Amino acid sequence: MGESARYRTVDLPFFQNEVAPFLPPAVLDFHTHIWSRANWRSVPWEGSAKGGTYMVTDEEYSVENLLADGSRAFPGCEYRAVCFGHPGPMADNDKDTAFVAAAGKRRGIYPLMVAGAELGVPREILRQRIEEHHFLGYKVFLNWFGDDYGNKRVEEMLGANEMDLAHEMGLVVLLHVPRAGRLADPEVQRGVRWLAEGWPNAKIVLAHCGRCYLPAEMEKAVRSLRDLSNVFLDTAMVMDEIVLQMVFDTIGPARVLFATDYPVAAMRGRRVRVMDHWVDIVQGDYPSSSYRVRAEGIRSTFMSVEIALAVLGAARRAGLSDGDTRAVFFDNGMKVLQSVGGGKAVTRVEGAWTS
Repeated sequence: MGESARYRTVDLPFFQNEVAPFLPPAVLDFHTHIWSRANWRSVPWEGSAKGGTYMVTDEEYSVENLLADGSRAFPGCEYRAVCFGHPGPMADNDKDTAFVAAAGKRRGIYPLMVAGAELGVPREILRQRIEEHHFLGYKVFLNWFGDDYGNKRVEEMLGANEMDLAHEMGLVVLLHVPRAGRLADPEVQRGVRWLAEGWPNAKIVLAHCGRCYLPAEMEKAVRSLRDLSNVFLDTAMVMDEIVLQMVFDTIGPARVLFATDYPVAAMRGRRVRVMDHWVDIVQGDYPSSSYRVRAEGIRSTFMSVEIALAVLGAARRAGLSDGDTRAVFFDNGMKVLQSVGGGKAVTRVEGAWTS
């Protein structure tokens, strides 16, 4: 079956029957990437870097690709995205920043810049980039490849240089937490609390629900966030209903932001639990990658749609109202963005859209 026929006969009917009736008119995806090989110093999975094959993707993923994938997965909805570059050490930060700044002029794109203590960018340069290019905050730099987290602490990833500015301007700080234990690790929990309490006007968004893809991880993690009102969770690549139900039951739906992690979530398939780790079961000609298994002869759709389906299933389990459920897909994220700079920052971003 060709791609066009597959989309028309498999993806589209499933979405229209199982997902579309429960979504708002617009979807805000709070976690997406764009990048270009031209802005990288190296390709990690082509070398011997530890963790380099953790997540193998295309080397080119433009803002046009992103908007096309979002529209394809969520037809009939206006698709918007919080967007940033590659947060790893292979990217040239200056080139990456310029690449995302240019993309931020596209309608529907809300740009973040990659920043972090280990990049060593002076505060005045961070401020200049924010003011000149209308960045709404940071995607925090990951100074490692793949899952080679070692014993890194949150306190090493961000410091006063970045966080004083985030507090002053009310910026988004989108953090992929370190360490093998993820947010279930008490050391990581202490680091998140240090950020939230030390800079309360910053909006701390934990990517991938604190990387708690599995119920056993989230069970150990979620209560640590209950009293941290400026900490939010994005759903990027989280496809387990029980994980999301725990979040809804413990901290409520208002601090949950729908997110995909494009380009990864453009694959057809689903992330599942196998023993004590996740595995991506995919259907299609995707490159080999750690924890990625190909399966042919199964029905599957885009992982981004599977994330939406998990949110909807968890919302039903948790007894959320239709309004609270729809807010996860748009209003919650927009409220976070509209709080940056007292609301003026989003107005500047949208005013700069040219197409």
